[in-house]
Amino acid sequence: MLIIRKPKKKKDEIQITDLKTKIIYYATLRPTKTKITLYKCKEQVESNITPLQPSKLMTVLRENKIYISNDNESIKFGQFLEENNLDYGIVTLCPFCLLNGRYNIIATIKELKKSNKLENELKPQKIKKEKKNTYKIYKTNEVCLECAINEIKHEININEEFIEKLLRRFKDADKVLSLFTTANPVKNPDLTRYDILTGNEEDKIDNFKIKDLEIPELMKKELKSRNIHELLPVQTLAVKAGLISKTKSKNDKNTNNNDLLITSATSSGKTLIGELAGIKNLENGKNETPARQKKFLFLVPLVALANQKYIEFEEKYSKLGYKVALRVGTGRLAENKNIKINSDPNSDIIVGTYEGIDYLIRSGKLKDVGTVIIDEVHTLNMEERGARLDGLISRLRTLFNAQIIYLSATIGNPEELSKQFGSNLVIYSGRPVPLERHLIFARNDYAKLNNIVDIVNIEFNSKSKYGYRGQSLIFTFSRKRAEYIANYLNTRGIKADYYHGGMEYGKRRAVENRFMTQKTKCIVTTAALAAGVDFPASAVVLESLAMGGDWLNASEFQQMCGRAGRKGMHDLGKVYTLVEVGKKYHAKMELSEDEIAFRLLGSEPQDVEVVYEEEQEFEQILATISSFEKYGKNIVNEFDERRINADDPKLKLKDKKNPKYEIDKVPMLGRNLNANYVLEQLDKFEMISLSDKKALKTTRYGNAVSLSFLYPQKAEEIKKLLKKCHNRNKDRIIESKGENGNENGNGNKKVAMDGDSENNRITRMEIYEEILDIAVRANPFESIYIPGNLKNRISKITNVNVPSKFTDAFEIVKENINKLKDSTKDDVINWLVEFDGCIEEDIAQEVSKKVIRYRMMGEVPSKITNTLYEVLKLQTYGGDVYSYLESTVNTLDAIERISKLHYPALSKYAIELKLKIENPFNKKIKGNTKYKSKIKIKIDPRNNGKDKNVSKNTAKFNKNNKNIDRNNDRNKLEEINNGNSDTEKLVNPHIKVKIKNRNKKNKSNRNNDKK
Repeated sequence: MLIIRKPKKKKDEIQITDLKTKIIYYATLRPTKTKITLYKCKEQVESNITPLQPSKLMTVLRENKIYISNDNESIKFGQFLEENNLDYGIVTLCPFCLLNGRYNIIATIKELKKSNKLENELKPQKIKKEKKNTYKIYKTNEVCLECAINEIKHEININEEFIEKLLRRFKDADKVLSLFTTANPVKNPDLTRYDILTGNEEDKIDNFKIKDLEIPELMKKELKSRNIHELLPVQTLAVKAGLISKTKSKNDKNTNNNDLLITSATSSGKTLIGELAGIKNLENGKNETPARQKKFLFLVPLVALANQKYIEFEEKYSKLGYKVALRVGTGRLAENKNIKINSDPNSDIIVGTYEGIDYLIRSGKLKDVGTVIIDEVHTLNMEERGARLDGLISRLRTLFNAQIIYLSATIGNPEELSKQFGSNLVIYSGRPVPLERHLIFARNDYAKLNNIVDIVNIEFNSKSKYGYRGQSLIFTFSRKRAEYIANYLNTRGIKADYYHGGMEYGKRRAVENRFMTQKTKCIVTTAALAAGVDFPASAVVLESLAMGGDWLNASEFQQMCGRAGRKGMHDLGKVYTLVEVGKKYHAKMELSEDEIAFRLLGSEPQDVEVVYEEEQEFEQILATISSFEKYGKNIVNEFDERRINADDPKLKLKDKKNPKYEIDKVPMLGRNLNANYVLEQLDKFEMISLSDKKALKTTRYGNAVSLSFLYPQKAEEIKKLLKKCHNRNKDRIIESKGENGNENGNGNKKVAMDGDSENNRITRMEIYEEILDIAVRANPFESIYIPGNLKNRISKITNVNVPSKFTDAFEIVKENINKLKDSTKDDVINWLVEFDGCIEEDIAQEVSKKVIRYRMMGEVPSKITNTLYEVLKLQTYGGDVYSYLESTVNTLDAIERISKLHYPALSKYAIELKLKIENPFNKKIKGNTKYKSKIKIKIDPRNNGKDKNVSKNTAKFNKNNKNIDRNNDRNKLEEINNGNSDTEKLVNPHIKVKIKNRNKKNKSNRNNDKK
């Protein structure tokens, strides 16, 4: 008897298990023109896996009874069996048994034709056809009786351990009993209080007075205006460690420095530490080198934090005569043009994201740096951004003689990290505002919401001695949940806002302003923004201990808790952890919410460790070589010269002035590959040159890749795609000139084919399409979701837990389309029409193209989200769309840089496409024909400009664009296409230009003109 199922480890592989012989077979299905065939077949006997001929596997299938697991991926194998006249049944397997390597059938969906009974090998319980003998567990899962019993036993044991932990913690049985039985725990703080964090005796120190500090007088006056007369404890410790005077570091044997690693609780005053050093060094720079003032950099991980710090520093220091700039790598869309933001890299104070500052270094535009503050340095732990931050820090340490101060609230290994940075260490465990932590048990989600209502009202109805009302910051696991909770609280009479990364900048600023002016009682946000929100809340509520599909880790938990209580605003900070006993958000979670709560409450911060992936190491080494070159510092060619230490006292004086560096000496923490291997590969990519016997040199291509923040391997993919595009069109590209040597009269550059015949002309639009394909391949839009109410309807009808992410859910919906009722089917039928035959990557790319095309029609991000919902019933967020358009512009920058070097004829199309995305409203950009009837409508060259009515109709349409009927995507875009202009044809997702059918299209166009 064979059981066929699709394991989740490999995307296309089917697993076939022979229950009698215990042999496991693996195979992949390959569709051909006539039928589906098997290939890549393997046979596993115990732990040995060997290749197997497909014909032998077919013999095994013909000689055994076959049952397929009742899941969407496995059932696809049924088509192959039917084509080969093989009978099969469909069964449901217990998922918990599968985790333990057992096969247990809990329901029969389809019997074998030749047998009404299952094989006795499994000894199943009595099962009726279409009737499941299953047991629900954790709301969405169905398991066998044995697994249900074991899970209940496990839960009982968890509760016993859980109760024991509570008893050991509180030493009071009545209190533990009351935690589960009290009707209103929030109104009994003595009952729910877990502990109070204030600091230890050794944390109490004598703070320095501001008047006694060696800082500029203007800084003293500024601090006095903020009513700051003495430093906080962590600030005093930083001054003692050398913040404003050089001190020899235990971790730096070669030089005296005043670099610091500061680790202390959130809201303990770390930002002011950076300001004291930055302003002092700015003033000292003025005195020492009047013409070249030393800059003050403040680096943060997120754009939202950078915006907040920029506004704060602008208010503080512009009145002192300092020029403040913001560098975040965004803001190129037309919507941002009305916002006046200084981005001059020669400003005195520059606030920026890690990537924004790194771009200035990679381009060689950042000069004369005196102070660098790196906030949230524990970001080094992040998989994607950790490597880039590590590379940035190494370049800052090596290229500039600057004081670097690293700030964090959550570092588990501060001694080790400070040694790696060569900095003095300052640790302070106390808090300027005591933190009271509460643990509240809820029976279900509804009980959690009621507790939140009580917490928010109690906080807002109380005032601190500083005159501020208490406000709450509520963390939950997803954006939809954040919106749901905020809407629910508003129905209960509580003024609440939600706040997440999917919101546009203007909306986020409005929420921030309402909270700062105490017009709202609370904000509901996601755990993902824990490090990016800086709201002065008196209370933090953790409605969930999960973030997405995973439990919070210790650092994330402590980041959230640290947001409660602000010096000078609140007397006490409060944290409420809401726990549902036994709660698991999905079956793969081994621990429940109550177990996680105790772990987190007693946890220490995670160690900071940086480990590069291969492509990340390639990028950072290339960026370092390129940056060093721009600043006149050479990296020695390790292949031809002996390794040289720039700090060696035996070096000649001239070598000390222009020292040569070795790539291994650049202090990157996460590197693990051999330097020679990386350099050889970069040389093969033609991004660096090893021919110079003295120093490594980056090529123009290498510089372009470094500036574009591309992994070298990704840049090579883009280069190959550009090559294909160029080869397809190289013999056709002849820019036809109009009168006076300009472009042809109607504004279209024609790409002429052999003979330059009228029937073989293609427009700029086709090249746009190919460039657009390259851009979305390199950078697809993936934040596409199924609306919550539609997702719930589909899940209920199909009895399948449908994922929220559209690309993950598409195949499930497709397999169950016949189960859906009329109204629900009508909502999703367009998905099958638009994305039929698409795999996950294709779907993301197709939606990406739609987003870009709608943008080129002149739609703002919020309008694009509405259009996608009305046309395709897909949910997106305006902030995500905005961020995607910004990143697409950056991707087109990369395509432009690479094509300029290798295929110059294509670069102009990338530039024009980029400009149209940045500002589709600008009539001066070639191809834009938006909104104003006075704009001269461009006619397709194939019409020879004869059809004036077409241009008038198009102008009328553009003027009345808001009246488009968006209920039918095809009808809407057909209207647009009547104008025949390049931009209008490009935005139509249903046009696919094929050169082979050009004659047919010309004929069709002439017929349409006659009509």
